[in-house]
Formats: sequence, structure tokens, C-alpha cells
Amino acid sequence: MFDPICNMASETKHSLFYEIAQIFIILRFARSRFRIGLLPRCISAFLLLIIFHLLPAYSCADQKHYYFYNPSNYFGSDGYFNPLNTIVNGSYDILRNGGHNKDIFSLEYNQGWRNVWANISDPVAAIKQFGWRNFHRKELFNITLDSRSGQFVPNVTTHILGEGMLYVMLAEWYDYHRYPLPKTLSCLTTTFYQVTNEVVENGKWRGVNTDPIADLLIFNPLGILLFSFDYTKRFFSETVSLHYWGLQPAINLKTRELENAGQQFIMKKNITQSYSVFFYWGINGLAGLSWTRDGVHNYALGAGTVANKLNEKRLNGTRFLTPTMDGAVGFFYDRRNSLLISLLVSGPRMYNLRANIYPGFFSTRHYIPGFYLGMGEWDKFNIGISFLLMSLSS
Repeated sequence: MFDPICNMASETKHSLFYEIAQIFIILRFARSRFRIGLLPRCISAFLLLIIFHLLPAYSCADQKHYYFYNPSNYFGSDGYFNPLNTIVNGSYDILRNGGHNKDIFSLEYNQGWRNVWANISDPVAAIKQFGWRNFHRKELFNITLDSRSGQFVPNVTTHILGEGMLYVMLAEWYDYHRYPLPKTLSCLTTTFYQVTNEVVENGKWRGVNTDPIADLLIFNPLGILLFSFDYTKRFFSETVSLHYWGLQPAINLKTRELENAGQQFIMKKNITQSYSVFFYWGINGLAGLSWTRDGVHNYALGAGTVANKLNEKRLNGTRFLTPTMDGAVGFFYDRRNSLLISLLVSGPRMYNLRANIYPGFFSTRHYIPGFYLGMGEWDKFNIGISFLLMSLSS
């Protein structure tokens, strides 16, 4: 079997196809016009992914140099990386912001999808009601330092750089594990969790919401397009070092709440043989210095801010979200850029501590476990133990 998408010589030719395909999948997903609920369609999408896993295996001969996926890192965040964890982290990232119900079985999936679809299916009307100037200023670009008008910052850092890199990393994962059409599978996977994230974020709101327009129709496709070029992938894997440090999602079986789910990214730039500067982002935005003694074991310390809550605002009868910011400091230890320990402390508005220890830092005779601890005004008290794909918490 030959996958034409894997042909590196035609990569530029197909990059626009993926941008269009992502939007097409979103539109196609709603073709039933709500005759059935969203949750059954979500389950069907998961089953579809499982079916893909059962298809005949092969590898793409032209794509053996991986830019972001490192199969030799069987430990830490790289060892923990797979499509299912990425889907959970990407779909429910918004639950970390303190303003959403974490019981993932009682979320307003149907209403969320109806409203997201209503906005992305007629973006001009939605933006017109919100105001073209407001849309440009809040979602696209401005030069203010006011966090209430800074929605465009995660659009660039997360939706273009982070999601674009994840699209490539997932394609490399599928290719390494010998699944057919790795880039197509990656496009389906990223689109699925990106749409679900917007559905969860929308919740029960009925009305104009321009955030999914910016994310799903502009920035996420731009990320895929940008990272479809070899130059971009080389720059963010060699000139600077961009990595995905996703969390270890954990389900509390008693409350049915999902804890510790979310996407985090880090970008490093060497300044000497032993030191590098870094920027770490997700709901956190930390900058700092990383030190290594041997080029393998890296220790990083940084400070910055964290969005500890999202607040609903109204403008011209529309809804948009603004963050409540707090201070944060973080310590990280990684081996070959695969995260093994992260410790984040935030305050003073809401004092909180969250620690993640990834599989590979500790090991027993039969298991390689991971752990996380959350305590404070934000997390209350949570302890989680990670397994192969998911985690359990108490």
C-alpha cells in the first residue's frame, strides 16, 4: 500500500489539503443536523480510531526522520505520549481553569456542539454581531498588555505552534507504529479533540461565541499548514527545541471528575553548552533558565503567570472569556527533553501546588508508575497514579 500523503516531495502540495480537510471534517461531523446526540457521535469517533488501529500495518519509507516524536524515549512525557492521552488532554484542557464542571459525564455536549456549529457555520454573521474590530483586537492581534484583551496570545502560542507541532508528532507516532495514512489519522485525531475542546468550553451557552471561529477556522488550520513545511519542523526541532509536555489525566471514580488533564508545551534555546533559556506555556506562561551537566539530564526553573479562572463577559449580546491571572513558579526535570518531574506553585490569589512525576522516574520489578499530587485552593487535595493510558485519582 502506498500513502501519497507520506511522499515528502509532495508535502508542500498537500499542506493546503490538510488545512481544507480539517474544516471539511468539522462541517461533515454535523451533517446529521442534530438528529442524534453529540455523545453517540463522540463514541463513534473513538470507535473509528480503534478500527484504524486494526487496519493492516505498514510503514512509510520516505518518513523515517522524526522531528518531534522520539521512540527511544520510553520514559517520561515522551513514553506517556499516545493518541488517546492526547485526545483526553486536548479535549478537556479547559477544565483546569476553575470555572467548569469536571464531571465529564454530565457536561453539556449536545448544546455545546449545537452552539459551536451555529457559529462556525455562519462565521460572518457571528463576527458582525461581536464586532469586526473587537474580533480583530481580541482574537487576532493587538499590542496591549491587558489580559482581558489577550485572547490572541494562546491562539498563536498554543493553536499555531503547539497544535501544529502536535499534528506532526502524532503523524510520526502513527508512522512509527506502522498505521496506514499517518498524516490523515493525525488530522482526524487533532480535529476531534480540538472540536471537543470548543464544545466543552462553550458549555450551555446559547448565542454568539467567536472563539471557536478563531480557533477552528483560522489558527488550528494555520498551525497544520505551517508545520507541513520541512523548514518549520527543522527550525522548531533544531534551531530552537519545541516539546510537548502533556499532563497525566486522571479520572476520580467516585466523583467522575477528570483531574490533571491539559496540554503544556516548552520551547528551549541554547545560550551556552550548559545553559538554555526556555518558555513554558499552556494555562501557565513561565520563562526561565535550564541547566544541564551532561546534555541529557536537564533542570529548569522559571517564573511567570497562570490563568487560574476564566470569567464570562458579554459584549453586544455575545459571550467571550477573560482570564483571572495569578503568579506562578515552576521547577522541571527532564531526560533527553522528556519530562520526568514538574512542580508548579501558584498564588497569591489562589495558593496551589501541583506535582507530576512521570513513569520512568521510579520503577519497580513489574511496573513503571507515574504519580501526581494536587493540593491547595484550586485542586483541594488529589493524588493520582498513572498507568499505560489513563490514571485513577482519589
